[in-house]
Amino acid sequence: MKYFTGMSRQKDKGEVSWAKRVMCGTLIFLWLAVAACSHWREAYLDDGINEATQEEVVNKLGKPWRTKTSLLNGKTTWTYRYVLTESELDPLGLGIIGRGVTQVSDAAAGIFGQSDSGGNREKPICIHYLLTFDKRKTLQDWKREDCSGTPL
Repeated sequence: MKYFTGMSRQKDKGEVSWAKRVMCGTLIFLWLAVAACSHWREAYLDDGINEATQEEVVNKLGKPWRTKTSLLNGKTTWTYRYVLTESELDPLGLGIIGRGVTQVSDAAAGIFGQSDSGGNREKPICIHYLLTFDKRKTLQDWKREDCSGTPL
């Protein structure tokens, strides 16, 4: 014969509820951590879609490196060129998660000046931000591209 008490069943519900709360809290924390990793320029551009004008963008980012206007549709593309380091692109250092153990230990050794790969100097990364404006000079879209292989 089975004996079932309501107490054990209630206790199980409480544990599941507690586990769900912990899981939800962890997911929220991870989401916020990933959101915080985006560069300030990208957050600004995301917020400026369909709102920011060319004048506002120039006030925030400066003059573009290159501009191009399409004769067919009247849209203007601005290119901003930046040379950044990995730490500037990934301020929380979450990119290190995907690296191998050897690379991580080499980076740690570089901090103490014991690395064979030249210390803790970071390789510069060339980034293009391509901004598209409509005829009303309002930001419509943007994308980030690697430009490390392109000449100046």
